[in-house]
Amino acid sequence: MTTPAQAIATVDSRPYFERVLCHARAEGLIDAARLDALHREGAKGIVQLAAHFSTANLRPALEAARTRLVTLVGLALEAESGGKLDVAARLLRDKTLLALSKAGADRLRRLHALPTERLLGAPEIFRESEKEFLDQCTSEPVITYARYLAEHAARERNQHYIDAAYWLAERFGVGRADAQDWHVFCESVINSALLVLFTEKKPGGFFSVDRFTKLADAARKKRGAGFGLLDAWLADAPPAIRRLLERECTRFSAEVLPILRDTPATEIYRNQDRFSGLFFFDAHSVSEITHHDKARAEEWQKITGTQGEHVDVQCGVLLMVACGLEPARSLRKKDAQAIWDAFSAGGFDDAAVARFIDNVVPFEYQADIRRMWDDDLGPEARVHLDSDDEARVLDYLQETCRASWKKRAS
Repeated sequence: MTTPAQAIATVDSRPYFERVLCHARAEGLIDAARLDALHREGAKGIVQLAAHFSTANLRPALEAARTRLVTLVGLALEAESGGKLDVAARLLRDKTLLALSKAGADRLRRLHALPTERLLGAPEIFRESEKEFLDQCTSEPVITYARYLAEHAARERNQHYIDAAYWLAERFGVGRADAQDWHVFCESVINSALLVLFTEKKPGGFFSVDRFTKLADAARKKRGAGFGLLDAWLADAPPAIRRLLERECTRFSAEVLPILRDTPATEIYRNQDRFSGLFFFDAHSVSEITHHDKARAEEWQKITGTQGEHVDVQCGVLLMVACGLEPARSLRKKDAQAIWDAFSAGGFDDAAVARFIDNVVPFEYQADIRRMWDDDLGPEARVHLDSDDEARVLDYLQETCRASWKKRAS
């Protein structure tokens, strides 16, 4: 005898359609006449599927179509029966293979129609065609019912997020058509709406950059956990939206509020490497950023001329700022000497570099320049400048920065 711990479980790896057919034959649910009908229906279905996806004149296409038919019929049987063989066997007895194949394909079509991302107004050009999707699902390896259920659940959650984002936008006075034009991720819209509801008794709609700084400041000071009018709004919301937004409120308190309390507002909306998609800023905020960035671009150009995208120019500017010197595009020999003297006297002023990056460096360069200072230039320069060998220090600065003096003869 084998104990329960020693028992070996067997797994039936046959396609579900084959399992159902064998069960139906064993239970006497399908007689010889029905089996003949299944053969005729199967042959017709295979030809139709081969013609739809390729051609009915080639053997490989017909063999692939057989796999497609088995997959589609099996998907329909397992879905409609809930995986119960007796129920599925009766379905196979009562329905034609063509009807079951169509039912399986219709399920995949409905799955394809659900969103793959939580994106408002996602452009259809980025989605594979329905035919390509059906082809992929019915080709080896074919989609299983378990995989179908998992994919359906994931896409349905995406749809719920999209519905919730549109629902919140409408409460903020933004129509669905206008919200579709945003092409932003749902979480950013939901986070933005919850921030407003968390901080304002009378929600003023979505925010600009300037208003965001005030909302972030209010969120840091608030100690309560309520979201104002949201409870009243949710009383009339569809159940799926209500459940989702209740979970999102919990997530906002646990994940988003700590970011607001630990990170300056300017860092959040300018450091897209780190905070991409956290909040949504309306069109007004874009003009604010544009205006502010224009002023910064002018200051940056005054310093670097037309060479601001060159790394050697950026290195020289950062080292001068770090040493309390007036930054310039090109490093003179006396500037290099001043950098060495200032570093020897007190090291680098990292806070000054951070302020300079936030306030002067154009937005499109900020992430790369910040990373360069933190990971490469800053640590490397500390090693090379911590030396008593003037010639070696000057050689390093000349090789690293845009220099205006001639390299010494070796």
